[in-house]
Amino acid sequence: MRRNLLAAFASVALMAAVLVVPAGAATGASQRYLVVLAGQQGDSGFVAAGAVSTVMTLVTSAGGAVTNDLSRQIGVLVVESANPAIADTLRASALIEEVGNDFSWQGLPGGGGPEPSADPLESPQWSMQQIHTEQAHAIQAGWRAVDVGILDSGVDGRHVDFQDPLAGGSNVDCGRGHNSVSFLPTGPGVGNPDPCIDNQFHGTHVSGIVAAQANGVGVVGVAPNVTLVPVKVCDASGYCYASAVVDGITYAGDIELDVINMSFFVDDDAFQESTEYKCLDDPTQSAFRIAVERALKYARGQGVTPIAALGNSDDDLANPPEPYDNSCDVVPAESPGVIGTTALGAGSQKATYSNWGAGEADVAAPGGSGTTGDCFNTVLSSVPGGWECFQGTSMASPHAAGVAALIISQFGKLGPDGDVKMPLSKVESYLLSSTIDIGLAGYDECFGHGRIDALRAVQHDTSAAYDAAAPFCPEYSE
Repeated sequence: MRRNLLAAFASVALMAAVLVVPAGAATGASQRYLVVLAGQQGDSGFVAAGAVSTVMTLVTSAGGAVTNDLSRQIGVLVVESANPAIADTLRASALIEEVGNDFSWQGLPGGGGPEPSADPLESPQWSMQQIHTEQAHAIQAGWRAVDVGILDSGVDGRHVDFQDPLAGGSNVDCGRGHNSVSFLPTGPGVGNPDPCIDNQFHGTHVSGIVAAQANGVGVVGVAPNVTLVPVKVCDASGYCYASAVVDGITYAGDIELDVINMSFFVDDDAFQESTEYKCLDDPTQSAFRIAVERALKYARGQGVTPIAALGNSDDDLANPPEPYDNSCDVVPAESPGVIGTTALGAGSQKATYSNWGAGEADVAAPGGSGTTGDCFNTVLSSVPGGWECFQGTSMASPHAAGVAALIISQFGKLGPDGDVKMPLSKVESYLLSSTIDIGLAGYDECFGHGRIDALRAVQHDTSAAYDAAAPFCPEYSE
């Protein structure tokens, strides 16, 4: 299984787990659909164009069953049906904007506390040194009241990196963890539905980057004192479904998480084929994009800062390769309101695999650029049962999520409900304005606003800073 996921880190062909229902099949085999309702979405809810109960009746009469009702938050229903004509039937209704088969995505390989003590594996963590986390921790190491949602394959909540009796025990909140993955009766197994058991290793690796505790063991994360909330959207075979992604993002909004990390792109192409891009001229891909965008808008309205990996194909997302055009996006990285993260190597160079693009790259963060297992050039973090080194924009994104969590820890205010409050616009502004400029002066297509810096972020240092030693992006000369 690990070998399969490592292939995904290079962003090569991914398998889309979807059942094919032949026309006229009477076997009872079912397919899952995302049904996007017509109407208007506000910052905190959705107003349907007509009665939702009418849509429910239509679904039932067409031979479907609603398995997840997200109509109140984002105007989306998850429907299962053995009727191969149900999508066309539902699309004919003026109350429904679009319907898409539910395909899958796979993870990409891609308040102040005590000053942390040295952990045995902290010194090889070049990625933390690159963004000055140790210096930042002397000012702010995170606040338990700040919650970071890990939308991934689950988190090994028992891993030693997340335990510290002196700091209140585990910083993984299994009680508020959530399993968004559900399967058709004839589909592949979910693995373990417990969000605090990692079905892979990806979610634990991402989590260690964000918030491995400074407990004298293993590694130390960007924000070691914040709380991690695992939201499982990935199955045991490495695939996750559109319905799981939309549900996971919506859940993050429901419980008002402060930050979510999304180290994946949504895969919704043909059976056992894969593409990063979702195009508006394809009804299924359009439905998926609308559903994800609604979920993100809802979560942002609930105060969630969404951060995502840009992907590992070395594509200029502002000018996608043929046969795609600018009506095609990588989701969720290019979705409105998401902070897209490019990956850097140990020399602060653009990682050879990292996607980029004017208007799409927001920040750059360490993701590694070398050979898997080479900890001098790839990112060391936790995995179930130990520690390993991987590379990818998947590793860059949680560095940025950790810095966002430090910003909220330092500048947020504890509300009467025990939740930390900081306007989303300020979180974004503090993160983008505290970066160190690399590459071309000012914003550029490879590094966005610049390389994130934890120390400058917790100091809200927005003074001009340029790292002349950082290599220019190779794409500048093309």
